[in-house]
Amino acid sequence: MRIRQLGLSLVLALALLGALAVPAFAANPTVSITVTAEVVAITNTQANWAIGVVDTSATVYFSATGAQDDDYSQITNTGSVTVDIEIQGTLIEGGDYDWALDATGTPGSEIYGLLANSEAAPTVYDIVVKPSAYVDLIAGLVKTDTYDWSMKFLGPTAFNANDAGAEKTSTVTLVASKTV
Repeated sequence: MRIRQLGLSLVLALALLGALAVPAFAANPTVSITVTAEVVAITNTQANWAIGVVDTSATVYFSATGAQDDDYSQITNTGSVTVDIEIQGTLIEGGDYDWALDATGTPGSEIYGLLANSEAAPTVYDIVVKPSAYVDLIAGLVKTDTYDWSMKFLGPTAFNANDAGAEKTSTVTLVASKTV
């Protein structure tokens, strides 16, 4: 009889232990996590501007022909966040004399001006591209959206005779930053 009670006690103890262990073998809840990496990135459809030979005080537009084309190039936000885009120019180098980029957009002797347009006023070139500071080109370009734009080159009012036929180059830089 004692062995039977011991056996019954052992069976009850094991049954109780099994009942307590059931939650450990139950399905565990999960949490799905979805994230998107913060990427600031843009593309621009036109990477080169071959103006060619210019005369003093020439006006040339950023286009295939040099004529005004207000949406010649398109900037696309290829990143994952809304961005602000700024623009900056440099002096034009080459030959014996470089041409400075005027910070007010006004050409002079061996000084050129560079203006950009905005989508808000596409035919008005009122964004002065500066040599020493980035200036706002567009604010709040949402991801996958595009921005149509162009530039207007205002040639120097005078060249140095030693620069006749010299090829000169410059760079315009577009910088995107996350909209705050």
